[in-house]
Amino acid sequence: MNIQQMRNIDTYAGGVACLILEAVEGIKRLFFTKAAKKPGTIKKILITKYLGMGSILLATAMLRALRLRFPDSKIVFLTFDSNARFVKQIHLIDEVVSIKTSSFSVFAIDLLNALIKIRQEKFDVVFDLEFFARFSTIVSYLSRTKVRVGYYLPKLWRGKLLTHQVHFNPHKHITEVFAAQLKTLDIDVTDLSLIPPTVKEDKIQGVNTLLKEKGIGESEKIVAVNVNATDLSMERRWPKESFIDLITYITKNKEEAKIVLVGSKGEAGYVKSVYDALPEESRGRVIDLSGALDIEEFIALLKQSTLFITNDSGPLHIAASLGTLTVSFFGPESPLLYGPLGNHNTFFYRGIYCSPCLNVYNAKTAMCKGDNQCMKEIKPTYVIDTLVKKGIL
Repeated sequence: MNIQQMRNIDTYAGGVACLILEAVEGIKRLFFTKAAKKPGTIKKILITKYLGMGSILLATAMLRALRLRFPDSKIVFLTFDSNARFVKQIHLIDEVVSIKTSSFSVFAIDLLNALIKIRQEKFDVVFDLEFFARFSTIVSYLSRTKVRVGYYLPKLWRGKLLTHQVHFNPHKHITEVFAAQLKTLDIDVTDLSLIPPTVKEDKIQGVNTLLKEKGIGESEKIVAVNVNATDLSMERRWPKESFIDLITYITKNKEEAKIVLVGSKGEAGYVKSVYDALPEESRGRVIDLSGALDIEEFIALLKQSTLFITNDSGPLHIAASLGTLTVSFFGPESPLLYGPLGNHNTFFYRGIYCSPCLNVYNAKTAMCKGDNQCMKEIKPTYVIDTLVKKGIL
Protein backbone atom coordinates (compact mmCIF):
# COMPACT_ATOMS: atom_id res chain seq x y z
CA MET A 1 0.00 0.00 0.00
CA ASN A 2 1.19 3.51 -0.73
CA ILE A 3 0.88 6.51 1.59
CA GLN A 4 -2.29 7.87 -0.03
CA GLN A 5 -4.04 4.50 0.26
CA MET A 6 -3.07 4.36 3.94
CA ARG A 7 -4.42 7.87 4.49
CA ASN A 8 -7.73 7.02 2.82
CA ILE A 9 -8.16 3.86 4.90
CA ASP A 10 -7.28 5.77 8.05
CA THR A 11 -9.75 8.57 7.26
CA TYR A 12 -12.79 6.45 6.41
CA ALA A 13 -12.35 3.00 7.96
CA GLY A 14 -10.48 4.53 10.88
CA GLY A 15 -13.31 6.94 11.59
CA VAL A 16 -15.89 4.13 11.65
CA ALA A 17 -13.65 1.99 13.86
CA CYS A 18 -13.16 4.87 16.31
CA LEU A 19 -16.93 5.42 16.45
CA ILE A 20 -17.57 1.76 17.28
CA LEU A 21 -14.76 1.56 19.84
CA GLU A 22 -15.89 4.84 21.42
CA ALA A 23 -19.35 3.32 21.96
CA VAL A 24 -17.81 0.20 23.50
CA GLU A 25 -15.55 2.29 25.71
CA GLY A 26 -18.49 4.44 26.78
CA ILE A 27 -20.37 1.36 27.98
CA LYS A 28 -17.29 0.11 29.81
CA ARG A 29 -16.79 3.44 31.55
CA LEU A 30 -20.44 3.56 32.53
CA PHE A 31 -20.63 0.10 34.08
CA PHE A 32 -17.18 -1.32 34.64
CA THR A 33 -14.13 0.91 34.25
CA LYS A 34 -12.77 3.46 36.69
CA ALA A 35 -10.73 6.46 35.56
CA ALA A 36 -7.21 5.55 34.48
CA LYS A 37 -4.44 6.37 36.91
CA LYS A 38 -0.70 6.58 36.51
CA PRO A 39 0.76 3.10 36.95
CA GLY A 40 2.60 2.53 40.21
CA THR A 41 5.25 0.19 38.83
CA ILE A 42 6.30 0.34 35.21
CA LYS A 43 7.94 -2.79 33.91
CA LYS A 44 6.89 -2.74 30.27
CA ILE A 45 6.59 0.30 27.95
CA LEU A 46 5.23 0.33 24.40
CA ILE A 47 6.17 3.12 21.97
CA THR A 48 4.27 3.37 18.68
CA LYS A 49 5.49 5.40 15.67
CA TYR A 50 4.72 4.03 12.24
CA LEU A 51 5.83 6.65 9.71
CA GLY A 52 8.88 8.88 9.38
CA MET A 53 12.38 7.56 10.00
CA GLY A 54 13.52 11.07 10.90
CA SER A 55 10.71 11.51 13.40
CA ILE A 56 11.65 8.23 15.04
CA LEU A 57 15.20 9.50 15.50
CA LEU A 58 13.87 12.79 16.88
CA ALA A 59 12.08 10.76 19.56
CA THR A 60 15.38 9.45 20.98
CA ALA A 61 15.63 12.31 23.50
CA MET A 62 12.31 11.12 24.94
CA LEU A 63 13.47 7.49 24.84
CA ARG A 64 16.67 8.36 26.72
CA ALA A 65 14.66 10.06 29.47
CA LEU A 66 12.42 6.99 29.74
CA ARG A 67 15.42 4.69 29.99
CA LEU A 68 17.03 6.84 32.67
CA ARG A 69 13.84 6.87 34.77
CA PHE A 70 13.08 3.18 34.25
CA PRO A 71 16.46 1.49 33.65
CA ASP A 72 15.13 -2.03 34.22
CA SER A 73 11.92 -1.70 32.23
CA LYS A 74 11.40 -3.35 28.86
CA ILE A 75 10.88 -0.84 26.03
CA VAL A 76 9.21 -2.21 22.89
CA PHE A 77 8.81 -0.18 19.69
CA LEU A 78 5.92 -0.84 17.28
CA THR A 79 6.38 0.46 13.72
CA PHE A 80 5.86 -0.37 10.07
CA ASP A 81 8.26 -2.86 8.53
CA SER A 82 9.94 -0.19 6.38
CA ASN A 83 11.39 1.39 9.54
CA ALA A 84 12.06 -1.75 11.57
CA ARG A 85 15.68 -2.24 10.59
CA PHE A 86 16.50 1.37 11.37
CA VAL A 87 14.78 1.24 14.77
CA LYS A 88 16.91 -1.77 15.67
CA GLN A 89 19.97 0.50 15.43
CA ILE A 90 18.69 2.58 18.38
CA HIS A 91 20.27 0.96 21.42
CA LEU A 92 17.67 2.32 23.86
CA ILE A 93 15.05 -0.10 22.53
CA ASP A 94 14.86 -3.69 23.71
CA GLU A 95 12.58 -5.12 21.04
CA VAL A 96 11.01 -4.05 17.74
CA VAL A 97 7.62 -5.30 16.57
CA SER A 98 6.86 -4.49 12.94
CA ILE A 99 3.85 -4.56 10.62
CA LYS A 100 4.22 -5.22 6.89
CA THR A 101 2.31 -2.92 4.51
CA SER A 102 3.02 -4.44 1.08
CA SER A 103 -0.71 -5.14 0.51
CA PHE A 104 -3.93 -4.78 2.48
CA SER A 105 -4.20 -8.53 3.14
CA VAL A 106 -0.59 -8.77 4.34
CA PHE A 107 -1.13 -5.66 6.47
CA ALA A 108 -4.29 -7.09 8.07
CA ILE A 109 -2.63 -10.40 8.97
CA ASP A 110 0.51 -8.74 10.32
CA LEU A 111 -1.55 -6.25 12.33
CA LEU A 112 -3.51 -9.08 13.93
CA ASN A 113 -0.28 -10.90 14.83
CA ALA A 114 1.20 -7.70 16.28
CA LEU A 115 -1.91 -7.10 18.40
CA ILE A 116 -1.79 -10.64 19.75
CA LYS A 117 1.85 -10.20 20.68
CA ILE A 118 1.49 -6.84 22.41
CA ARG A 119 -1.60 -8.01 24.29
CA GLN A 120 0.38 -10.96 25.61
CA GLU A 121 3.09 -8.60 26.85
CA LYS A 122 0.59 -6.73 29.10
CA PHE A 123 2.22 -3.31 28.90
CA ASP A 124 1.90 -0.82 31.73
CA VAL A 125 1.84 2.23 29.46
CA VAL A 126 1.76 2.97 25.72
CA PHE A 127 2.99 6.21 24.15
CA ASP A 128 1.46 6.95 20.74
CA LEU A 129 3.82 9.31 18.89
CA GLU A 130 1.72 9.65 15.73
CA PHE A 131 0.02 13.00 15.15
CA PHE A 132 -2.73 12.65 12.57
CA ALA A 133 -3.55 8.92 12.39
CA ARG A 134 -6.61 7.24 13.83
CA PHE A 135 -4.91 3.91 13.22
CA SER A 136 -2.32 4.48 15.93
CA THR A 137 -4.99 5.41 18.48
CA ILE A 138 -6.99 2.29 17.62
CA VAL A 139 -3.94 0.06 18.05
CA SER A 140 -3.16 1.69 21.41
CA TYR A 141 -6.71 1.04 22.56
CA LEU A 142 -6.76 -2.56 21.32
CA SER A 143 -3.45 -3.25 23.08
CA ARG A 144 -5.50 -3.34 26.32
CA THR A 145 -2.93 -1.15 28.01
CA LYS A 146 -4.58 0.73 30.88
CA VAL A 147 -2.55 3.92 30.44
CA ARG A 148 -2.62 5.18 26.85
CA VAL A 149 -0.90 8.49 26.07
CA GLY A 150 -1.29 10.42 22.81
CA TYR A 151 -1.97 13.84 21.32
CA TYR A 152 -5.14 15.90 21.64
CA LEU A 153 -6.16 17.02 18.16
CA PRO A 154 -9.79 18.19 18.17
CA LYS A 155 -10.00 18.50 14.38
CA LEU A 156 -9.12 14.82 13.99
CA TRP A 157 -11.87 13.08 15.92
CA ARG A 158 -10.67 9.83 17.46
CA GLY A 159 -13.07 9.45 20.36
CA LYS A 160 -11.95 9.07 23.96
CA LEU A 161 -9.78 6.05 23.30
CA LEU A 162 -6.74 7.60 24.99
CA THR A 163 -6.57 7.85 28.77
CA HIS A 164 -4.09 10.77 28.78
CA GLN A 165 -4.22 13.41 26.04
CA VAL A 166 -1.25 15.76 25.52
CA HIS A 167 -1.45 19.15 23.80
CA PHE A 168 0.28 19.18 20.41
CA ASN A 169 2.15 22.48 20.24
CA PRO A 170 2.97 23.36 16.60
CA HIS A 171 5.31 26.13 17.78
CA LYS A 172 7.77 23.81 19.51
CA HIS A 173 10.49 21.64 18.00
CA ILE A 174 9.31 18.09 17.50
CA THR A 175 11.78 16.76 20.08
CA GLU A 176 9.94 18.87 22.68
CA VAL A 177 6.57 17.69 21.36
CA PHE A 178 7.59 14.06 21.89
CA ALA A 179 9.10 14.83 25.29
CA ALA A 180 5.84 16.44 26.43
CA GLN A 181 4.20 13.01 26.59
CA LEU A 182 6.46 12.05 29.49
CA LYS A 183 4.94 14.74 31.70
CA THR A 184 2.08 12.31 32.21
CA LEU A 185 4.60 10.31 34.27
CA ASP A 186 6.05 13.44 35.89
CA ILE A 187 9.22 13.24 33.79
CA ASP A 188 10.78 16.50 32.60
CA VAL A 189 13.14 16.09 29.64
CA THR A 190 16.03 18.56 29.87
CA ASP A 191 18.41 16.98 27.35
CA LEU A 192 16.95 17.22 23.85
CA SER A 193 20.05 16.03 22.00
CA LEU A 194 19.60 13.02 19.74
CA ILE A 195 21.00 9.52 20.21
CA PRO A 196 22.80 8.53 16.99
CA PRO A 197 22.01 5.09 15.56
CA THR A 198 24.67 2.47 16.14
CA VAL A 199 26.76 1.10 13.31
CA LYS A 200 29.00 -1.96 13.46
CA GLU A 201 32.69 -1.74 12.62
CA ASP A 202 32.38 -4.34 9.87
CA LYS A 203 29.80 -2.13 8.13
CA ILE A 204 32.19 0.83 8.27
CA GLN A 205 34.99 -1.28 6.84
CA GLY A 206 32.69 -2.62 4.13
CA VAL A 207 31.71 0.90 3.05
CA ASN A 208 35.36 2.01 3.06
CA THR A 209 36.21 -0.92 0.80
CA LEU A 210 33.33 -0.05 -1.54
CA LEU A 211 34.39 3.61 -1.73
CA LYS A 212 37.95 2.57 -2.51
CA GLU A 213 36.69 0.29 -5.30
CA LYS A 214 34.73 3.26 -6.69
CA GLY A 215 37.91 5.32 -6.86
CA ILE A 216 37.66 7.45 -3.72
CA GLY A 217 41.05 7.85 -2.08
CA GLU A 218 41.63 8.16 1.68
CA SER A 219 42.60 11.82 1.38
CA GLU A 220 39.48 12.79 -0.57
CA LYS A 221 36.49 14.30 1.20
CA ILE A 222 33.10 12.69 0.75
CA VAL A 223 30.14 14.95 0.06
CA ALA A 224 27.02 12.79 0.25
CA VAL A 225 23.96 14.16 -1.55
CA ASN A 226 20.34 13.08 -1.08
CA VAL A 227 18.10 14.48 -3.83
CA ASN A 228 15.09 12.50 -2.60
CA ALA A 229 12.10 12.88 -0.30
CA THR A 230 9.76 10.05 0.65
CA ASP A 231 6.21 9.81 -0.64
CA LEU A 232 5.01 11.28 2.65
CA SER A 233 5.45 14.52 0.69
CA MET A 234 7.30 14.69 -2.61
CA GLU A 235 6.90 18.49 -2.45
CA ARG A 236 9.88 18.53 -0.06
CA ARG A 237 12.22 17.94 -3.00
CA TRP A 238 14.50 20.80 -4.02
CA PRO A 239 14.26 20.92 -7.85
CA LYS A 240 16.45 18.51 -9.78
CA GLU A 241 17.97 21.37 -11.77
CA SER A 242 19.00 23.14 -8.57
CA PHE A 243 20.79 20.06 -7.27
CA ILE A 244 22.53 19.69 -10.62
CA ASP A 245 23.80 23.30 -10.45
CA LEU A 246 25.09 22.84 -6.89
CA ILE A 247 26.77 19.49 -7.63
CA THR A 248 28.37 20.92 -10.77
CA TYR A 249 29.78 23.83 -8.79
CA ILE A 250 31.29 21.50 -6.18
CA THR A 251 32.91 19.24 -8.77
CA LYS A 252 34.47 22.24 -10.53
CA ASN A 253 35.65 24.13 -7.45
CA LYS A 254 36.40 21.54 -4.73
CA GLU A 255 39.12 19.32 -6.14
CA GLU A 256 39.49 17.39 -2.88
CA ALA A 257 35.80 16.40 -2.84
CA LYS A 258 33.95 13.47 -4.37
CA ILE A 259 30.17 13.50 -4.60
CA VAL A 260 28.27 10.36 -3.53
CA LEU A 261 24.60 10.24 -4.53
CA VAL A 262 22.44 8.19 -2.14
CA GLY A 263 18.91 6.84 -2.02
CA SER A 264 16.87 3.70 -1.55
CA LYS A 265 16.21 1.11 -4.26
CA GLY A 266 12.87 2.75 -4.96
CA GLU A 267 14.60 6.10 -5.44
CA ALA A 268 17.41 4.83 -7.66
CA GLY A 269 15.67 5.76 -10.91
CA TYR A 270 15.23 9.38 -9.89
CA VAL A 271 18.81 9.58 -8.61
CA LYS A 272 20.11 8.17 -11.90
CA SER A 273 18.19 10.85 -13.80
CA VAL A 274 20.06 13.48 -11.78
CA TYR A 275 23.41 11.78 -12.45
CA ASP A 276 22.69 11.48 -16.19
CA ALA A 277 21.81 15.19 -16.40
CA LEU A 278 25.17 16.30 -14.96
CA PRO A 279 27.80 17.72 -17.35
CA GLU A 280 30.11 15.00 -18.59
CA GLU A 281 33.14 16.57 -16.89
CA SER A 282 31.29 16.50 -13.53
CA ARG A 283 30.14 12.87 -13.73
CA GLY A 284 33.73 11.70 -13.34
CA ARG A 285 33.72 13.10 -9.78
CA VAL A 286 30.28 11.73 -8.89
CA ILE A 287 29.41 8.21 -7.71
CA ASP A 288 25.85 6.93 -7.68
CA LEU A 289 25.30 4.53 -4.75
CA SER A 290 21.50 4.77 -4.72
CA GLY A 291 19.99 1.36 -4.04
CA ALA A 292 23.41 -0.12 -3.25
CA LEU A 293 23.49 0.36 0.54
CA ASP A 294 21.39 -1.12 3.32
CA ILE A 295 20.44 1.14 6.23
CA GLU A 296 23.49 0.21 8.32
CA GLU A 297 25.84 0.84 5.40
CA PHE A 298 24.08 4.13 4.73
CA ILE A 299 24.65 5.20 8.34
CA ALA A 300 28.30 4.19 7.98
CA LEU A 301 28.61 6.34 4.84
CA LEU A 302 27.14 9.37 6.60
CA LYS A 303 29.56 8.82 9.48
CA GLN A 304 32.45 8.90 6.98
CA SER A 305 31.16 11.94 5.08
CA THR A 306 32.57 15.44 5.49
CA LEU A 307 29.31 17.05 4.34
CA PHE A 308 25.76 15.86 3.73
CA ILE A 309 23.48 17.86 1.41
CA THR A 310 19.84 16.84 1.55
CA ASN A 311 16.18 17.69 1.35
CA ASP A 312 14.14 17.78 4.53
CA SER A 313 14.00 14.04 5.25
CA GLY A 314 14.95 11.32 7.71
CA PRO A 315 18.59 11.02 6.56
CA LEU A 316 19.11 14.68 7.54
CA HIS A 317 18.55 13.87 11.21
CA ILE A 318 20.70 10.75 11.05
CA ALA A 319 23.61 12.81 9.73
CA ALA A 320 23.01 15.58 12.28
CA SER A 321 22.97 13.06 15.14
CA LEU A 322 26.29 11.64 13.93
CA GLY A 323 27.88 15.11 13.99
CA THR A 324 28.27 15.27 10.21
CA LEU A 325 28.10 18.77 8.72
CA THR A 326 24.74 19.17 6.96
CA VAL A 327 23.08 21.47 4.44
CA SER A 328 19.33 21.06 4.02
CA PHE A 329 16.34 22.61 2.24
CA PHE A 330 12.94 23.31 3.81
CA GLY A 331 9.67 24.57 2.36
CA PRO A 332 6.52 22.50 2.92
CA GLU A 333 7.68 21.68 6.46
CA SER A 334 8.77 24.18 9.07
CA PRO A 335 12.37 24.09 10.31
CA LEU A 336 10.93 25.42 13.56
CA LEU A 337 9.47 21.95 14.11
CA TYR A 338 11.79 19.72 12.10
CA GLY A 339 15.05 21.63 11.68
CA PRO A 340 18.26 19.71 12.45
CA LEU A 341 19.66 20.19 15.94
CA GLY A 342 23.21 21.45 16.55
CA ASN A 343 25.41 24.29 15.28
CA HIS A 344 26.98 22.12 12.58
CA ASN A 345 23.85 22.38 10.43
CA THR A 346 22.82 24.94 7.80
CA PHE A 347 19.30 25.01 6.40
CA PHE A 348 17.63 27.12 3.70
CA TYR A 349 14.02 28.23 4.04
CA ARG A 350 12.29 31.02 2.13
CA GLY A 351 9.16 31.23 4.28
CA ILE A 352 6.80 32.38 1.51
CA TYR A 353 3.12 32.97 2.36
CA CYS A 354 1.92 29.39 1.84
CA SER A 355 4.94 27.86 3.58
CA PRO A 356 4.90 25.77 5.69
CA CYS A 357 1.77 24.03 4.43
CA LEU A 358 2.15 20.56 5.92
CA ASN A 359 0.60 20.12 9.35
CA VAL A 360 -1.19 17.61 11.53
CA TYR A 361 -4.60 18.99 10.56
CA ASN A 362 -4.32 18.36 6.80
CA ALA A 363 -2.60 14.95 7.11
CA LYS A 364 0.52 16.62 5.75
CA THR A 365 -0.93 17.08 2.27
CA ALA A 366 0.37 19.95 0.15
CA MET A 367 -2.34 21.86 -1.73
CA CYS A 368 0.11 22.85 -4.52
CA LYS A 369 0.20 19.21 -5.72
CA GLY A 370 3.85 19.33 -6.74
CA ASP A 371 4.19 22.97 -7.77
CA ASN A 372 6.38 23.65 -4.74
CA GLN A 373 7.28 27.32 -5.17
CA CYS A 374 8.67 27.31 -1.62
CA MET A 375 11.48 25.04 -2.84
CA LYS A 376 11.84 26.55 -6.31
CA GLU A 377 12.50 29.96 -4.78
CA ILE A 378 15.61 28.65 -3.02
CA LYS A 379 17.96 29.55 -5.85
CA PRO A 380 21.21 27.57 -6.26
CA THR A 381 23.21 30.79 -6.74
CA TYR A 382 22.05 32.01 -3.32
CA VAL A 383 22.83 28.63 -1.75
CA ILE A 384 26.34 28.55 -3.26
CA ASP A 385 27.10 32.16 -2.24
CA THR A 386 25.93 31.47 1.32
CA LEU A 387 27.93 28.26 1.67
CA VAL A 388 31.07 29.90 0.25
CA LYS A 389 30.77 32.80 2.72
CA LYS A 390 30.35 30.31 5.56
CA GLY A 391 33.44 28.41 4.44
CA ILE A 392 31.45 25.24 3.84
CA LEU A 393 32.27 25.27 0.11
